[in-house]
Amino acid sequence: MSDFESFGSVSEGQEAYDPASFERFKQRMAAASAQIAALQKQEKRQKKSEDELVRILMKFLQSGQKDEIIQLVSRLLELNVPSGFIVSVLLISNLEMQVETGLHLLGAGVINTENEDLPELYVGQNVMPLKIKIAIIKWTEAIKNKSFDNAVKLLKTIKDEKGELHHSAVQLAAFCLRDFMEDQSVEYEYDKIKSFAKFVLMDIIQQTENYLDNQKELGGGNALNPPQ
Repeated sequence: MSDFESFGSVSEGQEAYDPASFERFKQRMAAASAQIAALQKQEKRQKKSEDELVRILMKFLQSGQKDEIIQLVSRLLELNVPSGFIVSVLLISNLEMQVETGLHLLGAGVINTENEDLPELYVGQNVMPLKIKIAIIKWTEAIKNKSFDNAVKLLKTIKDEKGELHHSAVQLAAFCLRDFMEDQSVEYEYDKIKSFAKFVLMDIIQQTENYLDNQKELGGGNALNPPQ
């Protein structure tokens, strides 16, 4: 007999109301309502990300440039990689999109420059300028946040059958970082940029897996496994 039946049924001449079962039922209803609200919120974020991605691609097409970027994005979309993740990767090479999303990678005030834990990031023979280093840190944080927004779908689509990151994702991040470095007149070595991009994405995917594990331990569930 389910909890609903146990607290709601009435046998002949005797009520079968069970306060404990009713309390469990209320808890499950509350958990289900929270899950529905979370999914609705995720859908709104996903729709916004899809709209942002369409705007970026339309601008690329109209400019006649960035053909290699468009091809990589198309491959990732075919793999069903979340659009929010793709947009976050594109941000570093798209100033107009940064303005639209309110994420100014070269702006001040987001990261404490005196933080002794500020990572030393090398993409060439010389240490990068501090403003470039901070911009890359903000960029990686943006990718991580979008990864958490749609963690289940991302983890199901970002890797190939061998469990490796899809090459298109690594190459897209590398190309976007390359374009950013060129725009900022910073010397770089492409092989090191690509290695760095792969390292960053692998670390973000690991953090995303840890995030999902923590959510499950807290009973939060996810899009595929809602609370019971």
